[in-house]
Amino acid sequence: MNLVGKTLSSRYEILEKIGEGGMAVVYKARCHLLNRNVAIKVLKDEYAKDETFVKRFRTEAQSAAALTHPNIVSVYDVGEENGINYIVMELLETKTLKDYIEEHGALSSELTLKIAAQIASALEAAHKAHIIHRDIKPHNIVLNKNLVAKVTDFGIAKITNAPSATITSFGSTMGSVHYFSPEHAKGGYTDEKSDIYSLGVVMYEMATGKLPFDGDSPVSVALKHIQEEPKPPIEVNPSVTPALNSIILKAMAKSTVVRYQSATELLRDISMALLKPNSLIVAKPSSVEAGATQVIPTISENEYKLNDNIVPNLRIKSSRGNMTQNSTQKELDDDKKKLTPEQKKKRKIIIISVCVVVAIIVISLGVFFGIKIKNKMDADKEANREIEVPDLKGKVFEEVVEEYKAQGIEILQDSAEYSNDVEEGKIISQNPENGTKTKDKKIYVVVSRGQKMVDVTDVEGKDSTVAKYELEETAGFKVEIEEQINEKIAAGIVISQEPKGGTQAPSGSTIKLIVSKGDGKATVLMPNVVGKTEEEAKQILTEKKLTVNVKTGEDKNKTNGVVIAQNYPENQELKEGSLVEITINKLLITKNISIDLLELQGGTPLDKESINVKVTASVDGGATNQVFDKTFKPEEESTTFSLSGYTNAVIKIYLDGNLAKEETINF
Repeated sequence: MNLVGKTLSSRYEILEKIGEGGMAVVYKARCHLLNRNVAIKVLKDEYAKDETFVKRFRTEAQSAAALTHPNIVSVYDVGEENGINYIVMELLETKTLKDYIEEHGALSSELTLKIAAQIASALEAAHKAHIIHRDIKPHNIVLNKNLVAKVTDFGIAKITNAPSATITSFGSTMGSVHYFSPEHAKGGYTDEKSDIYSLGVVMYEMATGKLPFDGDSPVSVALKHIQEEPKPPIEVNPSVTPALNSIILKAMAKSTVVRYQSATELLRDISMALLKPNSLIVAKPSSVEAGATQVIPTISENEYKLNDNIVPNLRIKSSRGNMTQNSTQKELDDDKKKLTPEQKKKRKIIIISVCVVVAIIVISLGVFFGIKIKNKMDADKEANREIEVPDLKGKVFEEVVEEYKAQGIEILQDSAEYSNDVEEGKIISQNPENGTKTKDKKIYVVVSRGQKMVDVTDVEGKDSTVAKYELEETAGFKVEIEEQINEKIAAGIVISQEPKGGTQAPSGSTIKLIVSKGDGKATVLMPNVVGKTEEEAKQILTEKKLTVNVKTGEDKNKTNGVVIAQNYPENQELKEGSLVEITINKLLITKNISIDLLELQGGTPLDKESINVKVTASVDGGATNQVFDKTFKPEEESTTFSLSGYTNAVIKIYLDGNLAKEETINF
């Protein structure tokens, strides 16, 4: 079914077809109520009668409409008309992440992390709302010209706190097989960690330009997700940083226990990876976990016999040693008996000298080791002495390093960050905090890199809403808006900005926008005054500060004197002072007027053969015209004539050419 040229719900005019998926066709449309372009996703005809697909389609609307996030495509409306189920969404005239990867190949590690951070932020919001996307892939992520990512297509999303929310059945797992989590591929239970696995695959593709698993059929690809480990991204693309490599592998872990447990946890590591790209953000798990069951090798019989034979050998060696010692002592005793008295005296002197020398050595060693022990005790005491951590924040890093080095305290730079408040080279924060007690003589600090300068986008001539979004969400600026009356520039358009586009300004600083207020006249909504009297209508319109012009018309089916038409429809936006024209119903009324002929003659007939009666009338303030002329016999008592008008008429009655009576007739 081609809907181009048709209008849905008397509001959305279908302009062109811009895309098509498995379940739906996407059109570009014009919303005439809010005067803006939108995207409309329409469920295909073949699924419109299938309650399962209609339910799935409505689930998408329910899932996406519940989320408000800068990285999630906004849903404006949902409806059904003559069997056409549709969702009205934010129109993003840009390209998908898949298109961007195919166009540019492998992305830099920094860009991969920045885009992944936006997707993870969107998932964090969805998961907190108990919504699992279940089809995260580059095709469902769109990028604008500033590389702001938005997640779309919640077509197979699952609401975790809704009963019977899982919409898979045996043999019919939904989603895109190249980005499946292992548990999704098995058709098992899927949760937030399944989305994280899919995001890991997307990061793998961004970082390498390739998919981690591919095959001849969907089944073969699914089996690889279940059974095979992906080749590390850094081996596919050596320019991938170690930090990004470790994050991707953890996100794609087969076990949900090892994988990131939440999008928040993943976001934290992405932030660290942007600051320390060459660090190993994710610790490598031990090959054998403590307490894990292990296979112990069996000791062979030969090994057992070898160990058993070692002991007797040692015993034999020990026995022989004792025999040798006894034999040597006996020989010494025999030699001693053979010495002369002189020799014995010399021997005694030698023994005494040796003893003195040994004593001196022992004492010296005692003193030496005593000093060593004392020094060691003093050093241990100094090491265990608590110090109060000084306040380093705001001080110059290089200066405090030298200052506290002399005190035995080591000041170490943990990282460097941009700051709008702290000058470059000065300390932003410290760990541990000042005022606390610590035995460790190391203080880790974060050093300022100064203000981060960012390119200022040129938004002059743009709608203020769009300009504010581009400056705040994309570049991180704050926006201050000042309205000015300008009759030449439409209301809501940016007239000028400060700083100018094309210059640079500190990240987080304020950009001032001068926005046109138009002619300065307030906008009012046209009321409905049809059916009101002229006075009532004038009062209502005057209170709205509108100028009123009245004209008349005739409608015999409506009450005389009420408003039967207004030149602007109800709720039309008008400027104060605008001219409004209303039409008052004026029905032409015919009235029979009676003339007392005897009264004109003074009460009695005149003595004449005949009398002449003429009547002139000025109807509704118009010119005076003769409306009656007739001759009667004096004895006739009365006559009548008809007169038509809208409001009133002034009549004059003449008897034989002389004015006899004048009166006003009301219709």
